[in-house]
Amino acid sequence: MRDLFTKTNPWSLLLKYSIPAVIATSVQALYNIVDRIYIGKGLGTEALAGITLTFPIFILSIAIAVLVGNGSSSIISIRLGEGNKAQAEHTLGNVFGLFIIAGITVTTLSITFLKPLLYLVGATDITMPYAYNYLIWFLPFITSDFLAMGTNGSIRSEGNPNLAMKIAVTGTLMNIILDPIFLFVFKLGVQGVAIATSISRLVTMSIVLYHFTKGNSRHLTLYRKYILPKWHIIKPMLAIGLSPFSMNLATTLVAVFSNRALLTHGGSIAIGAFGAIQSIFVMFETPLRGLMMGTQPVIGYNYGAKLHDRVIALLKASYVYSLVISIIGLFIVFIFGENLIGMFSKSDPELVKMGTNGLKIYLAVLPLVGIHMMTAMYYQAIGKAKQAITLNLLRKVIIFLPALFILPKFFGLDGVWFSTPIADSLACAIAISMVYYELKSYNKFQPVIGNV
Repeated sequence: MRDLFTKTNPWSLLLKYSIPAVIATSVQALYNIVDRIYIGKGLGTEALAGITLTFPIFILSIAIAVLVGNGSSSIISIRLGEGNKAQAEHTLGNVFGLFIIAGITVTTLSITFLKPLLYLVGATDITMPYAYNYLIWFLPFITSDFLAMGTNGSIRSEGNPNLAMKIAVTGTLMNIILDPIFLFVFKLGVQGVAIATSISRLVTMSIVLYHFTKGNSRHLTLYRKYILPKWHIIKPMLAIGLSPFSMNLATTLVAVFSNRALLTHGGSIAIGAFGAIQSIFVMFETPLRGLMMGTQPVIGYNYGAKLHDRVIALLKASYVYSLVISIIGLFIVFIFGENLIGMFSKSDPELVKMGTNGLKIYLAVLPLVGIHMMTAMYYQAIGKAKQAITLNLLRKVIIFLPALFILPKFFGLDGVWFSTPIADSLACAIAISMVYYELKSYNKFQPVIGNV
């Protein structure tokens, strides 16, 4: 593992680690698209709008998964780079313990206050039944969702990216197969889609548990004695995980305010169009997330091994690869945007027209999004949580929300769409400035993980 991480050509190493993650995240993005296509075409625009309203709550669950999962994968990578296997396994055990506690807590609170939460994010009497029926079947199984999503990074960190990909793809393909069965054969509506998701997550969780307990892991074993969380273990984990957590939490906040702005300036059909746009955006963003997921453990390992020049080379390679991915995505959006939005509509030309216009504006600066994401990933990988959190909040909250409040007053619905590329552009400029000065002073490189 040390030879692989520290001696392989940086460009080849990133491809080796990122391609499986890109495939896994892209397949998962495909599920989200297929899911909404089934709902939009099978149940109509109002159902699509109702499922879109669950997005803030769904992203909140992802935020908790990445708070623990991404933070722990960074710690595990660094500890393995230091040659400290015992601490890496202690971290893995605490990951499982935290996810069990978080799952029980989130399930209890969410179900108790589900209807008020949905009205808060913009549900109406028409869209409420769709959103409620979906979540009431999804939330009881959220612990398996946490464990399925949050431990995938640990498998990559131990040097097994292909297995991480296979596990993620298995769960996603099962979901894609089960969706139409529950929706069209059993005619269970949106709750059938939720049941299909829950079953696939349970299967994925079972595979992960088997991997870490039956001796199949290359470097990590899950021990029962390490499951009870200990503060000195989880503190650095949570500190690093705060960066992706803040990003997803900010996404939740953004979705709430965006839904309200869309409802004001375009009605329920605008929310439905936004659901389609989000799904397409995720289709192009998730390969970038896959690149992040593949790059993070490699940078973290080299950082722990104090190989400064390799860290810089890996970061530069991640920038180039992110630009290639996002430029291809931008080309597809501007050439085939109407066809992409049309996949989600049940013969609703107004939604297609509105969504096509919004999609081209929303994704106008996708290459800058990739650069921003790689920069935030770099700070997260080396344990500098404050910088990573700052970058994520700049893009998702500090710049975006003022733009969302101001622009629609002058440009109506287009103002809602324009808020995103403006925030992306300014946040990327700040990210480039930060990392430029960081790399200039790299001769002073010192590990900071113990002081996070």
